[in-house]
Amino acid sequence: MSTLRRFASLVLRPSAEWQAIAAEPITVDALLLRVILPFALLAPIATVIGMNVFDARWDPLQGYLVPPEQIFAAAATTFFAVIGSIFGLAAIFVLLAPMFGSSRDYRAALKVAAYGALPVMLAGGAMLLPAMVVVGMVALCHTLYLYWVGARCVLDVRADHLSEFVGISTLLLGAFSVLAGAAASSVGLI
Repeated sequence: MSTLRRFASLVLRPSAEWQAIAAEPITVDALLLRVILPFALLAPIATVIGMNVFDARWDPLQGYLVPPEQIFAAAATTFFAVIGSIFGLAAIFVLLAPMFGSSRDYRAALKVAAYGALPVMLAGGAMLLPAMVVVGMVALCHTLYLYWVGARCVLDVRADHLSEFVGISTLLLGAFSVLAGAAASSVGLI
């Protein structure tokens, strides 16, 4: 099944699609090549185009000026941050799973992290203009819902613990992202 068709199914009938995802055998490599890498490229490409095409006309109300020599670094940072976030969230799912009545299965956790992030990764394509960050906020709401349903269908988290599982996982991912960003900034990577 194509990834875009799978995304449409996740939007229209998420429970049924998560059941299909749970039953589907897929390797980490295949998930990386078919889902994570292609969709992680959308936000960096849109950012580079937006900064190169629209940056000169932006003002403080609509955007920010990035020096041309830093545009590629911003795109590369975004690309690797998206990939790292997906793998990091999968690791967090694996670490927390036993506390919420589930078993540790990294492949299943990576399925939930990758397919659940599709709305946010697709919304990254709207980042031609900074004002389009609103699209990402709406996509984030749907991503959290997909994580909730995916944790139930794929990771077998008990129904009475789903909200806590997703909430704690995303909070830990946020903390991990802040610490990783601070570390990268302190050594001059970003």
